Amino acid sequence: MNPFEYWERFRLAEPHWLWFVLVIIALIIVRLRQKQRHSTLKFSSLVPLRCAEPRSAWTARLIPPTFRLFALVCLPIALARPQLDQSTRTIQESGVDIVLAVDLSASMLALDMSKNPSEPITRLEVVKRVIKDFVSMRKHDRIGLIGFSVNPYLLSPLTLDKEHLHRNLDRMRVGLTLQTGTNIGGAMGEGINRVRELEAKSRIVILLTDGKDDPPPRHSPLVFAEGAKEDGIKIYTIAVGQSTRTRTYIYDRRTGDLLRNSSGNPEVTIANYPVDKEVLRKVAETTGAKFFEAGNETALRDIYEEIDQLEKTEVAYEVNALYKELFHWPLAAGIILLLIEIVLSRTVFLRIP
Repeated sequence: MNPFEYWERFRLAEPHWLWFVLVIIALIIVRLRQKQRHSTLKFSSLVPLRCAEPRSAWTARLIPPTFRLFALVCLPIALARPQLDQSTRTIQESGVDIVLAVDLSASMLALDMSKNPSEPITRLEVVKRVIKDFVSMRKHDRIGLIGFSVNPYLLSPLTLDKEHLHRNLDRMRVGLTLQTGTNIGGAMGEGINRVRELEAKSRIVILLTDGKDDPPPRHSPLVFAEGAKEDGIKIYTIAVGQSTRTRTYIYDRRTGDLLRNSSGNPEVTIANYPVDKEVLRKVAETTGAKFFEAGNETALRDIYEEIDQLEKTEVAYEVNALYKELFHWPLAAGIILLLIEIVLSRTVFLRIP
């Protein structure tokens, strides 16, 4: 458990005891003011005082009271009963089953979605960044991940493990399928098959692409859309990219990476990447979903947030409440600090009289 998760599970069973911390501080302030009116001792000669080796006065006045203060503060903290929530929740009924299908064709290397021209970023990197946030929002839904070009590639079956999905999003790249073309129907078919037999209240496929079928497929994507409609599966479609003609990196088939110049920097060229928006729109309308266009990261985030709001369902839990008591830690700390203060006051910082 990382520190943030630990803090989220931390709670105080009786927090009203913490008001006594203010009372303790107020009493100590009053006590210190009373000590300022101390009595004095008269000496017949200053010779003994000159021979003495005086210690630093502020340490004697500050250190023991500080230990005493923290020791007393630990008492109301212990009475407030700090606890660690170790309750378990078992999802009895998943809300929505979602398959994310992401285009991994060469056109996803286009740079038209970069916010700053001096810091170019590909369409795919923008998409991955947005999808990660979407996955994190859907805490209680099973999500699967597919990358596709000419053929679909299953990156993750439907799962509740969001960390697993994030790891697979990180390894998503152009060339992962060893192809650079696009087959929208093939990606739809793979996504439909992943959710067809499931019993969730809502089953959806979110297909994101920036191109058109290349090479031409045997079956139109609309054929798959009709099948999804019969099975009650919605297919949301998203066309990404600002322009069909854009600056882009170049995929090098020989190395399976970006084409680079002699300095090791990626080569940039101008390319035309047409998008079949009409087919994407018909696919969404056929299945009772929506078609979206995203020209930049902000628009893409708005789209995923809208889908997140459209596909909300209730989730049934089985909760096993369990709290681990932690009061003994501040209580033990208070006792130890008080013992330290007593020892120091009677040895190192002993005052006579």
